[in-house]
Amino acid sequence: MKKIFAIILLFFCWGSGQAQLFRIVRAYAFFSVSVPGMQRVDDRGNPVNPDPIIDRVIYIECRFNGRPKIDSVLYNGVLYAATVADKEENVLSIGTRQDNGKAIVLPRSKGNHIWRIDVSQLEGKPLLHEQLKKIVLKGKLNSNKFAFTLISETQLSTPDRP
Repeated sequence: MKKIFAIILLFFCWGSGQAQLFRIVRAYAFFSVSVPGMQRVDDRGNPVNPDPIIDRVIYIECRFNGRPKIDSVLYNGVLYAATVADKEENVLSIGTRQDNGKAIVLPRSKGNHIWRIDVSQLEGKPLLHEQLKKIVLKGKLNSNKFAFTLISETQLSTPDRP
């Protein structure tokens, strides 16, 4: 009986350790805001303020070399479409912060992998940064399901257009 208990305990510990191998270590959310160029007018010639274009991207660093499968990305419970892209660089230069102009650089830890997740809203008005309360990523790394929550995003400077 003790041997059976020891074997079950050993498998439980091994399984718990395996689950920790495939996990998200860190995640970062960024966005940039741009406004379309020419001033639009309505039928009477009155100016119409265009909605801003908000580009959102999330970077995840994980201990898994295979492509993660993202089931859903929710911003305050609103579903966004997600596209995953691989980033092989050891150090990623993301851009510059809007608030202080400092460069944002993400170093990759040894043995980890960084993935870029481009997110786009499926419908409705764009969610403004001030309204953001929670971002939830759900998906799978290998066969292990995950749910990762972020509570903030960083605004990037939009480059000046000529």
